[in-house]
Amino acid sequence: MSQTNRLINILDKERIEAFNSYNLTTKDIEFIREVNEDVLRKIPQKAFNCAQLSALLGAVIYDHSDIPVAVISGHLDYFEKRIFNCKSPIPYSSEKKEINEIWDGHCWVEIPNLIIDNSIFRTIYLGNVSSTFRDQIIKKFGNGKGTIIAPIEKMYTIGFNYTPCYELNQNQINGLIKSI
Repeated sequence: MSQTNRLINILDKERIEAFNSYNLTTKDIEFIREVNEDVLRKIPQKAFNCAQLSALLGAVIYDHSDIPVAVISGHLDYFEKRIFNCKSPIPYSSEKKEINEIWDGHCWVEIPNLIIDNSIFRTIYLGNVSSTFRDQIIKKFGNGKGTIIAPIEKMYTIGFNYTPCYELNQNQINGLIKSI
């Protein structure tokens, strides 16, 4: 399934066109890797902080490049087993301008033809996840990994299925960054 088809119900037509018309360059990829490494270095390692890591990465890409970017929340399956189930958008209090509740989905960043998940390994290595799942991931990818960056089709072949449900808006992103 193409990125456009996956995001069509989440992004508006203009954003879809921006994703479709943008061609990532080697310089773009280098920039994304550097920014992601900075984000991972600056945010303390802990499990289940996908929303904060994705929001910060998405905001930096947006603020410092012309690369179309979306911070997405949704479901994550690993070989057809649901790991994270997104039942609702990330709760945001417009009065307090912050995230005010616990939420149970998964977040990642999408840029043209790529998914960037900079939190999944932290959750697997540091979180309360099943030992079977942890062992499968460590056997497949090894210890000490930081981020998965791959096209949608590649994600499917390595067992990950990212199902987008919502795009985080600027208020949600700002609230998440504020909560860091």
